[in-house]
Amino acid sequence: MAESLINTKRRINTIKSTEKITKAMKLVASVKFQRWRKYYQENLPYYQGMKNTAAKAIAGAGLSVAMKTECFQKKNGVRDLYVVITSTLGLCGAYNYQIFKELAEHFHPEDEMMFIGEKGMYRYQGIIEKSDTSFVSLMDEFSYSKVRRLRHEILQKYRTGEYKNVYLVYTHYKNSLTFIPTVEKICPLSYEDFSSEEESKELEPVSDVSYLTLLEGLIPHYLDSLLYNRLIESEVSEVSARRNAMESATDSADKIVKKLMITYNKTRQNAITQEITEVVAGATAGKKKENE
Repeated sequence: MAESLINTKRRINTIKSTEKITKAMKLVASVKFQRWRKYYQENLPYYQGMKNTAAKAIAGAGLSVAMKTECFQKKNGVRDLYVVITSTLGLCGAYNYQIFKELAEHFHPEDEMMFIGEKGMYRYQGIIEKSDTSFVSLMDEFSYSKVRRLRHEILQKYRTGEYKNVYLVYTHYKNSLTFIPTVEKICPLSYEDFSSEEESKELEPVSDVSYLTLLEGLIPHYLDSLLYNRLIESEVSEVSARRNAMESATDSADKIVKKLMITYNKTRQNAITQEITEVVAGATAGKKKENE
C-alpha cells in the first residue's frame, strides 16, 4: 500500500513538471504566433498589390507576349521540382505530417526537392534521388533578401530546362485551428491565374518600355512577393499548430493529474482506514485477554 502511494505521488510530480514545460512552451508559441500573424496581415496588401500590378501588365501585354517571358514558358523537362516548406522544430502536432501526406500524392522518386526546414529534409532522406538543402535554414534569420536569393535559385534551375514544373509546397493559414497543406505551381505561371484579377481589367498600364521588357522585370518581383507571403503563411501555421499542441498537452496533463490525485486520495484513505481497523482490533483483543 505504501509503495503504491509513493509511485502514484511520483507520477503526479512528474506530470506536473511536464505540465509546467508545456504551459511555458504554449506561452512562447502564443507570443510568436501574434508576431508572425501581424507580419502576415501586414504583408497581404503588398502581395495582393504586386499580383494586381502584374495582372494589369499581363492583361495589357496579352497572352502572346506573356508566353514569351521565361516564367510562362513551358519546358520539356524529365522531372518536377518541389520547394517544400516544413518546420525545423517538432512539437507542432500534425503540421508536418499533413504536408507529407499531401506531397505523397504528387511527387515521384525521380523528382527533385528543395527543402526549407529540417523535418522535410530528414523525412525524404534516402527516398528521393536529388535534393537541394542549401536553403534548409532560411527561416532561422528570415529576410526579403534571402527570399530573393531563393527565387533566383529556383529560376536558375528552371532555366536549365531539366524541370517540367516547379511546385511550392506550403501550409495555407485559414484560421488558428485550420491549416491546409497546399501544392502550388509557380513555374510555368498560368495566364488564367492573372486574368481572373478584377483590377487587371481597369485602365491599360502606360510604360516607356515594351511590354515584354516590362514583364521580364516585373514577374521576378512578383515571385519574390509570392514566396515571401507563402513562407510567412507557413510560419504562422506552424507556430499556431505548436501553440494548439502545447495547449492540448497542458490540458491532458491537468486531467491526468486530477485522476491520479483521486486515486492517491482513495488509496491513502484506504490505508488510514486499514490502520485504524487494525488498531481497534488490537485494542479489542487486548481487553478480551484482560477480562479473561
